[in-house]
Amino acid sequence: MQRITNQMINNTMTYNLQRHQTEMDKIQNRLASGKNVNMPRDNPIAASNQMLYRSRLTELDQYISNLNESTIKLNEADTAIQSVLRIFQRIRVLTVQGAHGIYSSFERKEAAATEINQLLEELVNIANTKSSTGRPIFGGHHTGTEEQPNPFVKIYQTLTAGNQGDAMIGVEYRGNVGAIKREVAKGEYMEVNIPGNKLFWASNQILTSNRDSSGYSAVTNQKISIDGKEINISAGDTMDIIIDKINNAGLSVRASKGGRNNIILETTTPHQIWLEDVGSGTILQDLGLINSNFPEPPNNIDPTVTVGGMSLFEMVIQLRDDLVRGDQELVGGRDLGLIDIALDNLLRHIASVGAKQNRVDELIKRTEYDKVNVLEMLSKSEGIDVAETIMNFKWLESVHQYALAVGAKTIKPTLMDFLR
Repeated sequence: MQRITNQMINNTMTYNLQRHQTEMDKIQNRLASGKNVNMPRDNPIAASNQMLYRSRLTELDQYISNLNESTIKLNEADTAIQSVLRIFQRIRVLTVQGAHGIYSSFERKEAAATEINQLLEELVNIANTKSSTGRPIFGGHHTGTEEQPNPFVKIYQTLTAGNQGDAMIGVEYRGNVGAIKREVAKGEYMEVNIPGNKLFWASNQILTSNRDSSGYSAVTNQKISIDGKEINISAGDTMDIIIDKINNAGLSVRASKGGRNNIILETTTPHQIWLEDVGSGTILQDLGLINSNFPEPPNNIDPTVTVGGMSLFEMVIQLRDDLVRGDQELVGGRDLGLIDIALDNLLRHIASVGAKQNRVDELIKRTEYDKVNVLEMLSKSEGIDVAETIMNFKWLESVHQYALAVGAKTIKPTLMDFLR
């Protein structure tokens, strides 16, 4: 038979009381914090899931922030393009009237030219519109400098349109083709800007090199960049191979060989082609497309290249000058046709922006729905059942009180206690 001593009874009672107090402390912490896991050791699996849920919530919050920013940028672009569209609709009205010969010589040279000049000025101002953050909307990655704050630069010449004084004769794009992208979902990126070399272009551009490249072959492995996309050129590649690589690069540019063994680049959608030899490469210079003295884009096309196509600004300047000269045939034919092409290009970009706006709206709804689901899972994994927890606490409190009462009856003073 095992002998039970008073010390053993005391130790057992003390152990049980301490265990009760430890459990009561845990339950009290759960009630105070509202969480069933305060330390990873409380429930390692639940703690791991909760960290995953919180990481997902942080990720979703960032997506929502990116989507809200995307909405702002797309709305700013849409507002500006709508303004350009209204201006071009007015320009088309003036073109139709000028083609029908209803203007007198004074009206063509004074009134029409004056209004066209004002509309042209406003077009450039819209092209240089800055966002709420002070960044040009249509400048690509161009952020502006003190010397060159705007991506579009006006070129003036005195007395070119009737008696208009200093008149605009050209506009140069000095931004870039950088795409501003935002991650709108896991692995999904969206471009939220339109570079100016795409939006403010009237017709397809054609670049015809006048250099015979029949015997050309690349000396070393190099890279070329067309519209911001790099293409690898291997040592020994001939002009025909380079043309094939350009055509298979997924660009809105088609390359071909001319009758003089020269290379021709033509856009398939209206925009200004962006050419660049990457690093120390010279392939585009060797093919006669890039000016070796000024190889950096934009405005780096070799002076020997025959350039076809024009920007919206060049088209409006051409229309203005044709109206001033009274050339009704050109106004009603060439100029009116170019305006319609430019309008189609503007409408295409408006449709693209609108489609992106709709996509962003759907993504916001989906992301917010995902956030609600994750919060619900986190709440179930992390939160406590208050009623059940209080019941467990009250039960443990009662057991503790019973243990104290029983201990008081069990542990009584003995003769040895008095002898101490």
